[in-house]
Amino acid sequence: MAEGKTLNERDTKLVRWLSEAHGKEAELEADLTAHIALTQKPAYKKRLQQHLKETRDHKRRVASRIKQLGGPTGQNLISATTSLMGEMTGKTVAAVKGQVGTARALVTEQAETHLRNAQEEFREEHVEIALYTRIETLATAVGDRETAQLARSIRRDEERMAKFLLAEIGRLVKDVVRADIPRDQRPTARRSRASRSTSRSRSRSGSRASSTGTRSRSSSSRSSSSRSGSSRSSSSRSSSRSSGSSRTRAGAGSRS
Repeated sequence: MAEGKTLNERDTKLVRWLSEAHGKEAELEADLTAHIALTQKPAYKKRLQQHLKETRDHKRRVASRIKQLGGPTGQNLISATTSLMGEMTGKTVAAVKGQVGTARALVTEQAETHLRNAQEEFREEHVEIALYTRIETLATAVGDRETAQLARSIRRDEERMAKFLLAEIGRLVKDVVRADIPRDQRPTARRSRASRSTSRSRSRSGSRASSTGTRSRSSSSRSSSSRSGSSRSSSSRSSSRSSGSSRTRAGAGSRS
């Protein structure tokens, strides 16, 4: 971009919102770094490390787009100061949160620390999802396809991380239960299996009883139908014999 370029209203709004996103990425970069240091669960830690790389890449890409729009460059002091202040504010907030997290880790069990950190991360991911959704919608409305594509791409990364964290929170709650709740205050796997087995047995018994009742009713119906048919057949045969006898007597009387 040319030095000293004056931004129009559209680009000013885009740069301001992108700078906000840049500050948030800087905050989360420091936040994730602190959480990784406190995390002992291997799979969870690995995913946080992966997302830290994504976060740094997001920050770089957002800064690049701001520069393309004529925002915070070394030559544009006002915009650069805005970006710098956003990053400094983000890192300050993250540093304070990191200290709080460290203090919490000293007084709580590891499983509880993991859970509380995951809860914070889940909340922050949704803040970012809302932020990039806002930027994408603005960029689309004003015809900035490149910014819209950038925001959409980053938002999808945040959505994947939020999905992982939602599942991880469930796993971490179970870790807390195992760590903090005595075994006699929670159902064992054996009890759960026995309960499911009993339920299935009752279901099968009810099904068999219902099937037996159906077969019995069907058999009864066929028997009744058979008896009715036999009765009609006997009645027909009796009527036929009676009619034959009458005709025989009538013939005999006529010959006489």
